[in-house]
Amino acid sequence: MIDFGITILGSGGPFANATRASSGYVVWTEGRPAILLDAGGGAFERLGRAAIDPALIDLVLLSHLHIDHSGGLAPVVFAATIAKRGRPFDLVGPCGRGQVPGAKQFADLLFGRTGAWSYLHTFDGFGVRATEMPSDPDAHAEPAGVPCGGIAVEAIRSVAVRHGMMPALSYRIERGGRSICYSGDVAEASDALIALARGCDLLVHDFALPERPVPNGDLHAKPSAVGRVAAAAGCAKLVLSHVMPELEDEIDAAVAAVRASYGGEIVLAHDLATIEVV
Repeated sequence: MIDFGITILGSGGPFANATRASSGYVVWTEGRPAILLDAGGGAFERLGRAAIDPALIDLVLLSHLHIDHSGGLAPVVFAATIAKRGRPFDLVGPCGRGQVPGAKQFADLLFGRTGAWSYLHTFDGFGVRATEMPSDPDAHAEPAGVPCGGIAVEAIRSVAVRHGMMPALSYRIERGGRSICYSGDVAEASDALIALARGCDLLVHDFALPERPVPNGDLHAKPSAVGRVAAAAGCAKLVLSHVMPELEDEIDAAVAAVRASYGGEIVLAHDLATIEVV
């Protein structure tokens, strides 16, 4: 039984890939798959492969609303609902900005009484209760506490990070003196993320693109920046995830760029791997 740890559902990005689904992670507490961190395409299929019952998930934390992080949520919610879950989902995500909706509007568009799948309200106990967290990276706010209900954790906190035009969050989950931090997608070596991840046992960091210039390269931190974040935060173990095609054939060089700054344990993420935090 896993007391505290993660299962990687998807370690890839927004491209069809035979071995990497889009972003998704399950956080285990007391042997239960209590938290779903992002739900990109393939998350539902990977839950099946991992024999994880979606109905057991108590909380969904979305880092941002790009499709490769949120587009797989509906099948997870539907499967739990028809399995007679009988209680609402709690969903946390960023506030909106400009034309980009926040978590509340996103949930309402999909699951509200006039949403795309409003028929789910015919099931007893169904609901998606959305909470929005501050998502302005220029506000320099302290980490914000995330409501975590009856989940067996001491605290969940979030900070706003920069990811192009998209409001985005990083999360930290603490249990029994141990901690997991998830960067989501970040464009740079963020001071806010470093502060959030300080001393964490496990940091799952965006590792999407190589050091060299590539299209949309301003949306994701370079490998050297990932290494600087992990070193400055002093995290014990670094999981490199969200691997994109441009990086796939250059992984050794990219990991070396991380290693130039960071001396701790490095794990390259693979779908369906489970990492326990002890």
